[in-house]
Amino acid sequence: MVLNNYSSSSCSNSGEITHGVSLGSIRGPLLFLFHINELPQITNDNSKIVLFADDTSITKPNPLNFEKSVNKIIQDINEWFNTNLLSLNLDKTHFIHFVTKNSSSIDFNIIHGNKKIANVYNTKFLGLTLDNTLSWRTHINTIIPKLSSASFALRVGKPFLSLDSLKMAYYSYFHFVMD
Repeated sequence: MVLNNYSSSSCSNSGEITHGVSLGSIRGPLLFLFHINELPQITNDNSKIVLFADDTSITKPNPLNFEKSVNKIIQDINEWFNTNLLSLNLDKTHFIHFVTKNSSSIDFNIIHGNKKIANVYNTKFLGLTLDNTLSWRTHINTIIPKLSSASFALRVGKPFLSLDSLKMAYYSYFHFVMD
């Protein structure tokens, strides 16, 4: 690729593309969804794979043989990824073990290759911050600073903006966080 009116140091080497879609292309997300759509069918136990855009979550409701079962699922997923010329980013892969207030968390060893997959105590899922006890405290503590910032912006802009502009700012800033 050569950028117009730039020196030769702004050029990249040409090469053959053997697979993939150009970053930022219009058809990229659609092709990704077609490609990844069969992923939920690879498990045969009572786990469920949930796809949302480019995020994948696995739910494993039965705690019996959890560690063995999850390690097997990770192995199956990685085999599917390798077959389809994809890779599993283990730095972004983690698991959360939900517990009740009366039970304690068990230290599971979920390992893929030589890397231990992190056990986290909270995670973001579809815009919600979930913690391992399913309380709202972590999520509320996450959105309070955002709502406070939005409130401040609306309060400062109120004397200078029309009612329609304030409504637009409210819906794009405050309401967006709440929704």
